[in-house]
Amino acid sequence: MSDSLERASEMDAPLQQLKHKIDAEPAPRRGGGAISGLSLLLVLALGGLVGAGGYWLWPQWQSLQQQTNTLQQNQQRLTDQSLQQQETNNQLQQLLQREQQQRLMQLEQSLQQQQQQLAAQNQAQIQALRQLVQERDSAPPRHWLLAEIEYLLQIASQKVWLEQDFATSRALLASADEKLAKLDDPSLMLVRQAIAADTEQLSRIVLPDVSKAHVQLQQLQKYVMELPLKLQVSTKAEPKAPSTELAQWRETLAFHWNNTWKGLLNPRSAVPEDYFDLTTEQQLMLRVAMQQQLQLAQLAMMQHQHTVYVAALQQSSDKLQRYFSADDHAVQQFSAVLTELATIDVTPPVIQALTSLAELQQYQQQLAGEAL
Repeated sequence: MSDSLERASEMDAPLQQLKHKIDAEPAPRRGGGAISGLSLLLVLALGGLVGAGGYWLWPQWQSLQQQTNTLQQNQQRLTDQSLQQQETNNQLQQLLQREQQQRLMQLEQSLQQQQQQLAAQNQAQIQALRQLVQERDSAPPRHWLLAEIEYLLQIASQKVWLEQDFATSRALLASADEKLAKLDDPSLMLVRQAIAADTEQLSRIVLPDVSKAHVQLQQLQKYVMELPLKLQVSTKAEPKAPSTELAQWRETLAFHWNNTWKGLLNPRSAVPEDYFDLTTEQQLMLRVAMQQQLQLAQLAMMQHQHTVYVAALQQSSDKLQRYFSADDHAVQQFSAVLTELATIDVTPPVIQALTSLAELQQYQQQLAGEAL
Protein backbone atom coordinates (compact mmCIF):
# COMPACT_ATOMS: atom_id res chain seq x y z
CA MET A 1 0.00 0.00 0.00
CA SER A 2 2.87 2.35 0.81
CA ASP A 3 4.36 1.63 -2.60
CA SER A 4 1.11 2.66 -4.27
CA LEU A 5 1.00 5.97 -2.29
CA GLU A 6 4.58 6.72 -3.19
CA ARG A 7 3.89 6.12 -6.84
CA ALA A 8 0.75 8.35 -6.65
CA SER A 9 2.75 11.14 -4.97
CA GLU A 10 5.43 10.89 -7.63
CA MET A 11 2.77 11.23 -10.35
CA ASP A 12 1.20 14.28 -8.56
CA ALA A 13 4.53 16.07 -8.20
CA PRO A 14 4.34 17.78 -11.65
CA LEU A 15 0.86 19.04 -10.77
CA GLN A 16 2.12 20.62 -7.54
CA GLN A 17 4.93 22.37 -9.37
CA LEU A 18 2.49 23.74 -11.90
CA LYS A 19 0.21 24.98 -9.08
CA HIS A 20 3.12 26.86 -7.40
CA LYS A 21 3.96 28.56 -10.68
CA ILE A 22 0.41 29.72 -11.11
CA ASP A 23 0.26 31.08 -7.56
CA ALA A 24 3.52 32.96 -8.12
CA GLU A 25 2.31 34.73 -11.20
CA PRO A 26 0.42 38.06 -10.74
CA ALA A 27 -3.29 37.91 -10.48
CA PRO A 28 -4.91 38.39 -13.83
CA ARG A 29 -7.93 40.20 -14.56
CA ARG A 30 -11.25 38.87 -13.39
CA GLY A 31 -12.21 37.45 -16.70
CA GLY A 32 -8.86 35.80 -16.95
CA GLY A 33 -9.19 34.47 -13.44
CA ALA A 34 -12.29 32.53 -14.32
CA ILE A 35 -10.58 31.03 -17.29
CA SER A 36 -7.57 30.21 -15.20
CA GLY A 37 -9.73 28.57 -12.58
CA LEU A 38 -11.47 26.51 -15.24
CA SER A 39 -8.13 25.43 -16.67
CA LEU A 40 -6.91 24.54 -13.23
CA LEU A 41 -9.97 22.40 -12.70
CA LEU A 42 -9.42 20.67 -16.02
CA VAL A 43 -5.80 20.02 -15.19
CA LEU A 44 -6.72 18.70 -11.77
CA ALA A 45 -9.37 16.41 -13.32
CA LEU A 46 -6.91 15.19 -15.93
CA GLY A 47 -4.32 14.52 -13.24
CA GLY A 48 -6.87 12.62 -11.21
CA LEU A 49 -7.82 10.55 -14.20
CA VAL A 50 -4.19 9.80 -14.98
CA GLY A 51 -3.54 8.86 -11.37
CA ALA A 52 -6.59 6.59 -11.26
CA GLY A 53 -5.61 4.98 -14.58
CA GLY A 54 -2.08 4.43 -13.33
CA TYR A 55 -3.40 3.05 -10.05
CA TRP A 56 -5.61 0.55 -11.97
CA LEU A 57 -3.18 -0.33 -14.78
CA TRP A 58 -0.15 -0.93 -12.58
CA PRO A 59 -1.37 -4.28 -11.08
CA GLN A 60 -2.48 -5.42 -14.51
CA TRP A 61 0.96 -4.68 -15.88
CA GLN A 62 2.58 -6.58 -13.00
CA SER A 63 0.28 -9.60 -13.62
CA LEU A 64 1.13 -9.54 -17.32
CA GLN A 65 4.80 -9.36 -16.48
CA GLN A 66 4.46 -12.35 -14.16
CA GLN A 67 2.63 -14.34 -16.84
CA THR A 68 5.34 -13.48 -19.34
CA ASN A 69 8.00 -14.66 -16.91
CA THR A 70 6.03 -17.85 -16.26
CA LEU A 71 5.75 -18.50 -20.00
CA GLN A 72 9.45 -17.93 -20.46
CA GLN A 73 10.22 -20.29 -17.60
CA ASN A 74 7.90 -22.96 -19.06
CA GLN A 75 9.48 -22.52 -22.48
CA GLN A 76 12.92 -22.85 -20.95
CA ARG A 77 11.78 -25.95 -19.08
CA LEU A 78 10.39 -27.49 -22.27
CA THR A 79 13.63 -26.68 -24.05
CA ASP A 80 15.59 -28.36 -21.28
CA GLN A 81 13.32 -31.40 -21.37
CA SER A 82 13.67 -31.71 -25.15
CA LEU A 83 17.44 -31.49 -24.79
CA GLN A 84 17.35 -34.18 -22.11
CA GLN A 85 15.11 -36.37 -24.31
CA GLN A 86 17.47 -35.92 -27.23
CA GLU A 87 20.42 -36.86 -25.04
CA THR A 88 18.51 -39.94 -23.83
CA ASN A 89 17.72 -40.93 -27.41
CA ASN A 90 21.34 -40.50 -28.35
CA GLN A 91 22.39 -42.68 -25.44
CA LEU A 92 19.83 -45.36 -26.41
CA GLN A 93 21.06 -45.34 -29.99
CA GLN A 94 24.62 -45.71 -28.81
CA LEU A 95 23.60 -48.61 -26.56
CA LEU A 96 21.74 -50.30 -29.42
CA GLN A 97 24.71 -49.87 -31.73
CA ARG A 98 27.00 -51.35 -29.11
CA GLU A 99 24.67 -54.32 -28.57
CA GLN A 100 24.40 -54.91 -32.31
CA GLN A 101 28.13 -54.75 -32.68
CA GLN A 102 28.56 -57.19 -29.81
CA ARG A 103 26.01 -59.58 -31.32
CA LEU A 104 27.68 -59.36 -34.71
CA MET A 105 31.02 -60.10 -33.12
CA GLN A 106 29.54 -63.07 -31.25
CA LEU A 107 27.93 -64.40 -34.44
CA GLU A 108 31.19 -64.03 -36.33
CA GLN A 109 33.02 -65.86 -33.58
CA SER A 110 30.46 -68.69 -33.53
CA LEU A 111 30.60 -68.97 -37.33
CA GLN A 112 34.36 -69.12 -37.22
CA GLN A 113 34.21 -71.82 -34.56
CA GLN A 114 31.70 -73.85 -36.59
CA GLN A 115 33.84 -73.48 -39.70
CA GLN A 116 36.86 -74.63 -37.77
CA GLN A 117 34.94 -77.63 -36.41
CA LEU A 118 33.67 -78.57 -39.88
CA ALA A 119 37.15 -78.20 -41.29
CA ALA A 120 38.50 -80.43 -38.53
CA GLN A 121 35.77 -83.03 -39.15
CA ASN A 122 36.40 -83.00 -42.90
CA GLN A 123 40.09 -83.36 -42.31
CA ALA A 124 39.50 -86.30 -39.98
CA GLN A 125 37.17 -87.98 -42.50
CA ILE A 126 39.67 -87.44 -45.30
CA GLN A 127 42.40 -88.91 -43.15
CA ALA A 128 40.22 -91.91 -42.27
CA LEU A 129 39.39 -92.47 -45.95
CA ARG A 130 43.05 -92.25 -46.88
CA GLN A 131 43.90 -94.78 -44.21
CA LEU A 132 41.07 -97.07 -45.35
CA VAL A 133 42.23 -96.84 -48.98
CA GLN A 134 45.77 -97.58 -47.95
CA GLU A 135 44.63 -100.59 -45.94
CA ARG A 136 42.51 -101.93 -48.79
CA ASP A 137 45.24 -101.29 -51.33
CA SER A 138 47.63 -103.25 -49.19
CA ALA A 139 45.06 -106.01 -48.54
CA PRO A 140 45.31 -109.24 -50.51
CA PRO A 141 42.90 -109.88 -53.45
CA ARG A 142 41.18 -112.58 -51.39
CA HIS A 143 39.48 -109.98 -49.21
CA TRP A 144 38.27 -108.12 -52.25
CA LEU A 145 36.74 -111.29 -53.67
CA LEU A 146 35.01 -112.09 -50.38
CA ALA A 147 33.52 -108.58 -50.26
CA GLU A 148 32.27 -108.96 -53.82
CA ILE A 149 30.77 -112.39 -53.06
CA GLU A 150 28.99 -110.96 -49.99
CA TYR A 151 27.52 -108.19 -52.12
CA LEU A 152 26.25 -110.73 -54.70
CA LEU A 153 24.60 -112.80 -51.97
CA GLN A 154 22.93 -109.71 -50.50
CA ILE A 155 21.49 -108.74 -53.88
CA ALA A 156 20.27 -112.31 -54.43
CA SER A 157 18.45 -112.26 -51.09
CA GLN A 158 16.84 -108.90 -51.92
CA LYS A 159 15.67 -110.19 -55.30
CA VAL A 160 13.94 -113.10 -53.59
CA TRP A 161 12.17 -111.27 -50.78
CA LEU A 162 11.49 -107.85 -52.30
CA GLU A 163 10.92 -108.58 -55.98
CA GLN A 164 10.37 -112.35 -56.09
CA ASP A 165 12.72 -112.46 -59.07
CA PHE A 166 13.94 -116.03 -58.63
CA ALA A 167 15.68 -116.30 -61.99
CA THR A 168 17.94 -113.31 -61.28
CA SER A 169 18.58 -114.60 -57.77
CA ARG A 170 19.71 -117.98 -59.15
CA ALA A 171 22.05 -116.21 -61.58
CA LEU A 172 23.59 -114.17 -58.74
CA LEU A 173 24.09 -117.29 -56.65
CA ALA A 174 25.79 -119.00 -59.59
CA SER A 175 28.14 -116.02 -60.04
CA ALA A 176 29.03 -116.06 -56.32
CA ASP A 177 29.75 -119.79 -56.48
CA GLU A 178 32.08 -119.27 -59.47
CA LYS A 179 34.09 -116.66 -57.54
CA LEU A 180 34.32 -118.98 -54.55
CA ALA A 181 35.61 -121.71 -56.87
CA LYS A 182 38.39 -119.36 -57.99
CA LEU A 183 39.57 -118.95 -54.38
CA ASP A 184 39.91 -122.76 -54.05
CA ASP A 185 39.72 -122.58 -50.24
CA PRO A 186 38.45 -125.71 -48.40
CA SER A 187 37.33 -123.53 -45.47
CA LEU A 188 34.66 -122.03 -47.71
CA MET A 189 33.05 -125.41 -48.41
CA LEU A 190 30.13 -124.71 -46.05
CA VAL A 191 29.39 -121.47 -47.88
CA ARG A 192 29.36 -123.25 -51.24
CA GLN A 193 27.06 -125.96 -49.87
CA ALA A 194 24.65 -123.27 -48.62
CA ILE A 195 24.70 -121.66 -52.08
CA ALA A 196 23.91 -125.01 -53.69
CA ALA A 197 21.00 -125.60 -51.28
CA ASP A 198 19.60 -122.12 -51.97
CA THR A 199 19.89 -122.65 -55.72
CA GLU A 200 18.07 -125.99 -55.51
CA GLN A 201 15.28 -124.44 -53.44
CA LEU A 202 14.79 -121.62 -55.97
CA SER A 203 14.86 -124.00 -58.93
CA ARG A 204 11.92 -125.96 -57.47
CA ILE A 205 9.77 -122.84 -57.48
CA VAL A 206 7.68 -122.53 -60.64
CA LEU A 207 5.82 -119.26 -60.97
CA PRO A 208 2.90 -118.96 -63.35
CA ASP A 209 2.99 -116.47 -66.17
CA VAL A 210 0.79 -113.91 -64.48
CA SER A 211 1.16 -111.37 -67.27
CA LYS A 212 -0.07 -113.83 -69.88
CA ALA A 213 -3.02 -114.86 -67.70
CA HIS A 214 -3.91 -111.22 -67.13
CA VAL A 215 -3.95 -110.55 -70.88
CA GLN A 216 -6.07 -113.65 -71.52
CA LEU A 217 -8.65 -112.57 -68.95
CA GLN A 218 -8.73 -109.12 -70.51
CA GLN A 219 -9.38 -110.61 -73.95
CA LEU A 220 -12.14 -112.89 -72.60
CA GLN A 221 -13.92 -109.85 -71.20
CA LYS A 222 -14.07 -108.41 -74.71
CA TYR A 223 -15.23 -111.68 -76.33
CA VAL A 224 -18.15 -112.07 -73.90
CA MET A 225 -20.15 -109.42 -75.75
CA GLU A 226 -19.77 -111.35 -79.05
CA LEU A 227 -20.52 -114.94 -77.98
CA PRO A 228 -23.77 -116.39 -79.38
CA LEU A 229 -26.46 -117.46 -76.95
CA LYS A 230 -28.39 -120.75 -77.09
CA LEU A 231 -31.66 -121.12 -78.89
CA GLN A 232 -34.03 -119.52 -76.47
CA VAL A 233 -37.25 -121.24 -77.49
CA SER A 234 -37.58 -124.85 -78.65
CA THR A 235 -39.10 -124.75 -82.16
CA LYS A 236 -38.60 -128.41 -83.05
CA ALA A 237 -41.80 -130.43 -82.66
CA GLU A 238 -41.47 -133.95 -81.31
CA PRO A 239 -42.67 -136.61 -83.83
CA LYS A 240 -45.81 -138.44 -82.88
CA ALA A 241 -45.76 -142.17 -82.43
CA PRO A 242 -47.62 -143.99 -85.24
CA SER A 243 -50.60 -146.13 -84.53
CA THR A 244 -50.11 -149.79 -83.68
CA GLU A 245 -52.04 -151.00 -86.68
CA LEU A 246 -50.40 -153.67 -88.83
CA ALA A 247 -50.93 -151.68 -91.98
CA GLN A 248 -48.57 -148.93 -90.64
CA TRP A 249 -45.73 -151.23 -89.73
CA ARG A 250 -43.28 -149.32 -91.93
CA GLU A 251 -43.95 -146.03 -90.10
CA THR A 252 -43.66 -147.76 -86.74
CA LEU A 253 -40.31 -149.34 -87.71
CA ALA A 254 -38.92 -146.00 -89.00
CA PHE A 255 -40.04 -144.21 -85.81
CA HIS A 256 -38.31 -146.66 -83.50
CA TRP A 257 -35.20 -146.72 -85.74
CA ASN A 258 -34.83 -142.92 -85.61
CA ASN A 259 -35.35 -142.81 -81.87
CA THR A 260 -32.69 -145.47 -81.39
CA TRP A 261 -30.05 -143.60 -83.45
CA LYS A 262 -31.02 -140.31 -81.80
CA GLY A 263 -30.32 -141.79 -78.38
CA LEU A 264 -26.96 -143.09 -79.56
CA LEU A 265 -25.82 -139.75 -81.06
CA ASN A 266 -27.31 -137.51 -78.34
CA PRO A 267 -26.98 -139.38 -75.07
CA ARG A 268 -28.52 -136.56 -73.01
CA SER A 269 -32.07 -135.69 -73.86
CA ALA A 270 -33.17 -132.10 -73.82
CA VAL A 271 -34.48 -130.81 -70.53
CA PRO A 272 -36.62 -127.73 -69.90
CA GLU A 273 -33.59 -125.84 -68.55
CA ASP A 274 -32.02 -125.94 -72.02
CA TYR A 275 -34.64 -123.56 -73.31
CA PHE A 276 -35.16 -120.14 -71.84
CA ASP A 277 -36.52 -116.80 -72.84
CA LEU A 278 -34.37 -113.71 -72.03
CA THR A 279 -35.12 -110.15 -72.97
CA THR A 280 -32.49 -107.88 -74.50
CA GLU A 281 -31.81 -106.22 -71.15
CA GLN A 282 -31.43 -109.59 -69.44
CA GLN A 283 -29.00 -110.76 -72.12
CA LEU A 284 -26.92 -107.63 -71.60
CA MET A 285 -26.97 -108.12 -67.82
CA LEU A 286 -25.83 -111.72 -68.32
CA ARG A 287 -22.83 -110.65 -70.40
CA VAL A 288 -21.94 -107.87 -67.93
CA ALA A 289 -22.14 -110.35 -65.04
CA MET A 290 -19.65 -112.63 -66.84
CA GLN A 291 -17.31 -109.68 -67.38
CA GLN A 292 -17.47 -108.86 -63.68
CA GLN A 293 -16.62 -112.43 -62.78
CA LEU A 294 -13.59 -112.29 -65.07
CA GLN A 295 -12.51 -108.97 -63.52
CA LEU A 296 -12.84 -110.55 -60.07
CA ALA A 297 -10.58 -113.38 -61.24
CA GLN A 298 -7.99 -110.79 -62.36
CA LEU A 299 -8.07 -109.06 -59.00
CA ALA A 300 -7.82 -112.34 -57.08
CA MET A 301 -4.85 -113.37 -59.21
CA MET A 302 -2.98 -110.15 -58.44
CA GLN A 303 -3.72 -110.53 -54.72
CA HIS A 304 -2.75 -114.23 -54.72
CA GLN A 305 -6.21 -115.37 -53.55
CA HIS A 306 -6.44 -118.76 -55.17
CA THR A 307 -9.87 -119.72 -53.79
CA VAL A 308 -11.55 -116.55 -55.05
CA TYR A 309 -9.74 -116.89 -58.38
CA VAL A 310 -10.98 -120.45 -58.99
CA ALA A 311 -14.54 -119.64 -57.83
CA ALA A 312 -14.78 -116.69 -60.24
CA LEU A 313 -13.61 -118.81 -63.17
CA GLN A 314 -16.02 -121.63 -62.20
CA GLN A 315 -18.97 -119.24 -62.17
CA SER A 316 -17.97 -117.90 -65.57
CA SER A 317 -17.76 -121.45 -66.93
CA ASP A 318 -21.18 -122.32 -65.50
CA LYS A 319 -22.79 -119.31 -67.19
CA LEU A 320 -21.04 -120.19 -70.42
CA GLN A 321 -22.43 -123.75 -70.44
CA ARG A 322 -25.87 -122.66 -69.29
CA TYR A 323 -26.62 -119.79 -71.64
CA PHE A 324 -24.26 -119.90 -74.62
CA SER A 325 -24.24 -122.13 -77.67
CA ALA A 326 -21.89 -125.08 -77.14
CA ASP A 327 -21.74 -125.83 -80.88
CA ASP A 328 -20.17 -122.47 -81.75
CA HIS A 329 -16.38 -122.47 -82.31
CA ALA A 330 -15.85 -119.20 -80.40
CA VAL A 331 -17.70 -120.58 -77.36
CA GLN A 332 -15.57 -123.74 -77.45
CA GLN A 333 -12.34 -121.69 -77.56
CA PHE A 334 -13.65 -119.51 -74.74
CA SER A 335 -14.30 -122.60 -72.62
CA ALA A 336 -10.84 -124.02 -73.40
CA VAL A 337 -9.13 -120.80 -72.25
CA LEU A 338 -11.17 -120.80 -69.04
CA THR A 339 -10.12 -124.40 -68.38
CA GLU A 340 -6.45 -123.51 -68.97
CA LEU A 341 -6.64 -120.51 -66.65
CA ALA A 342 -8.28 -122.59 -63.92
CA THR A 343 -5.17 -124.82 -63.75
CA ILE A 344 -2.96 -121.88 -62.73
CA ASP A 345 -2.09 -121.80 -59.04
CA VAL A 346 -1.92 -118.15 -57.92
CA THR A 347 -1.01 -119.02 -54.31
CA PRO A 348 2.28 -117.32 -53.37
CA PRO A 349 5.13 -119.82 -53.05
CA VAL A 350 6.48 -120.70 -49.62
CA ILE A 351 10.15 -119.76 -49.53
CA GLN A 352 12.62 -120.39 -46.76
CA ALA A 353 15.31 -117.88 -45.93
CA LEU A 354 18.54 -118.12 -47.93
CA THR A 355 21.37 -119.46 -45.80
CA SER A 356 24.38 -118.69 -48.00
CA LEU A 357 24.73 -115.07 -46.87
CA ALA A 358 24.59 -116.01 -43.18
CA GLU A 359 27.24 -118.71 -43.72
CA LEU A 360 29.60 -116.25 -45.42
CA GLN A 361 29.15 -113.64 -42.69
CA GLN A 362 29.83 -116.24 -40.04
CA TYR A 363 33.01 -117.26 -41.89
CA GLN A 364 34.18 -113.62 -42.01
CA GLN A 365 33.56 -113.23 -38.27
CA GLN A 366 35.70 -116.28 -37.63
CA LEU A 367 38.49 -114.75 -39.75
CA ALA A 368 38.27 -111.50 -37.81
CA GLY A 369 38.45 -113.40 -34.50
CA GLU A 370 41.53 -115.32 -35.65
CA ALA A 371 43.21 -112.10 -36.78
CA LEU A 372 42.73 -110.62 -33.31
